Amino acid sequence: MAKRLHCRRWGDQTKPTLVLLHGFMGSSLEWIPFAEPLGKRCYCHAFDLPGHGQSSQVQVETSPAFEEVVDLLLAQIPAGSFHLFGYSLGGRIALHIAQRCPERLLSLTLESANRGILTEAGKKVRLQDDQQWQQLMATQGMAAFLQQWYQQPVFADMSNERRQSMIIQRQGNSPSALAAMFLGTSMGHQQDMAQLAVPTLLMTGDRDSKYTQMAQQWPSDKLQHRLIEHAGHNIHAHQPGEFLATLLSQLT
Repeated sequence: MAKRLHCRRWGDQTKPTLVLLHGFMGSSLEWIPFAEPLGKRCYCHAFDLPGHGQSSQVQVETSPAFEEVVDLLLAQIPAGSFHLFGYSLGGRIALHIAQRCPERLLSLTLESANRGILTEAGKKVRLQDDQQWQQLMATQGMAAFLQQWYQQPVFADMSNERRQSMIIQRQGNSPSALAAMFLGTSMGHQQDMAQLAVPTLLMTGDRDSKYTQMAQQWPSDKLQHRLIEHAGHNIHAHQPGEFLATLLSQLT
């Protein structure tokens, strides 16, 4: 039996399809706060990526795994054309979908994504780093992994209360399937996406200096960069109003 990803669907089936891809350790539940306005504009398909949410038992078998994940998603998107949105890890997957079938995209919107690591030496270092994270997950369990994960600089703007809430929410993930997805879609495996396949809008938060700098240095005339004030890496949590307005502006 072919593997299938869990997909949460809602909205007006007579309208264009919108595919939503969450970030690492997230799920389709992240988009529930935006369900009503998005559902009025589109027929929404929010996937749980392999190892996540209700796809927690779907484990990728290849590394790099980008092509495998794109195959799984495209097999479950019935629409001939669709709007595509991806956050962080979901943004990396979205960029690979755009490379595979640019003619099917009505729009591409990204949140806190980047073009990839530019040097082979840099990719090697990233893979080694990600392998250490995977070992931590495998040997010490999800709780220890999560405590260290959310201490990284990219999450510096997160309050202690929010950090502990995220740790509690995500302790139930399957370490083996999550680790396979984490390593298989590592930025160490990502091809350079400098030459975008379609016009793309990228949101970054002004408190996320790393991703904002990478967006500003992305050499493509197809990229429109939108800086969201008073937001870090997770814009849709920090500034939900600005996030929604920006995404809705693309769905025309």
